[in-house]
Amino acid sequence: MKLKLPEEISSPQDLKAVIIEIRAYARWTAHADIKKRVHAKTRKHQSEQPELSPAASALLHAWGAANSLSVAGFDQLISSLERVIEHSPVLAITLAAPPSTGLKKTLVTWCRDNIAPNVLVTFQFNSTLLGGLVVRSGSHIFDWSFRRQILENRQHFPEVLRRV
Repeated sequence: MKLKLPEEISSPQDLKAVIIEIRAYARWTAHADIKKRVHAKTRKHQSEQPELSPAASALLHAWGAANSLSVAGFDQLISSLERVIEHSPVLAITLAAPPSTGLKKTLVTWCRDNIAPNVLVTFQFNSTLLGGLVVRSGSHIFDWSFRRQILENRQHFPEVLRRV
């Protein structure tokens, strides 16, 4: 199965957090299965299912539709997610202000539709940009900030101010 990441999982850090959640859930599932097979009585605090984030739940649901959610299935999922971290392109997008959740989802969706299906995107902010954005991929930097435009046209800036 080709693994498709939900938009909530945008950065390598998000993906690592989901892997930790899935590992904990896999351990709990394995222990619950063993207890069920041997008819062991469980204490209430030990048998509670670990809480999963919506992103981890969506990923498990999508994986479970095509694969077994057994110990081997969880191992396959975790190794698939680790391969995504190792082999996916990573973009760093710097904005002038912290991005809203909606803006993050929009940018991640656009990147996954137009660049690569499992591209990972990290978000940063730098108020000196004044607006626009800067995208970094590896050693390539694409600067579409207002600051760069102002600095490139600094000889025209006094003229613009006189007209205001």
